[in-house]
Amino acid sequence: MALFIMIVGGILYLGGSAARAIIGNDLVEIGTLKFRRDIPFDAEKEIYNLLAQTSLLIVFGYFLALVGFITFLFKSRIRMKTHPNIMMAVILFAMFIPVEFYTSYLDLKFFVSFVDFQLQLFLGADPGPLRNEMRRLFVERVSGLGGLSVIAILSYYSAIGAIVFRPIKRKKTEEISEDNAEAEDRSADSGT
Repeated sequence: MALFIMIVGGILYLGGSAARAIIGNDLVEIGTLKFRRDIPFDAEKEIYNLLAQTSLLIVFGYFLALVGFITFLFKSRIRMKTHPNIMMAVILFAMFIPVEFYTSYLDLKFFVSFVDFQLQLFLGADPGPLRNEMRRLFVERVSGLGGLSVIAILSYYSAIGAIVFRPIKRKKTEEISEDNAEAEDRSADSGT
């Protein structure tokens, strides 16, 4: 069950990240972080709406994957020493947890700013300062931490590749001796 939760969370996170990248690309000039001036206000408002929704999806997906990941690590009896590909995936995932906490904070802040932006529009107030705040948050999210969020996504794809394709091969003699060691560990555990 924990593995299923981790997979569903990973799909939501990675899919939401790809969707946000495509949506956010409509907001800026190609190859830069300069905002396009030719976008009508209603179109820009809809882009912010889609960015806010995908931000929530990404935060939910990441924390779902994180809970599944932690539960899977503690509940499974997989020994990292005998499964180096899984150990590599665990390291690649765990290495970027602080980065994801920070970017999740920015995503939630963007969502709250968008809700406030919508409220200001509903009340007929000037949404200019909130529009500038959302732009600032967007740029900070995309370029923040020197591109570590992009490296994190590439790391997650690499972790999936490590699990699926198992690039680290073990020699048959090592596998046999470690299988014997596992059997001895199990018999020692059941004997006590």
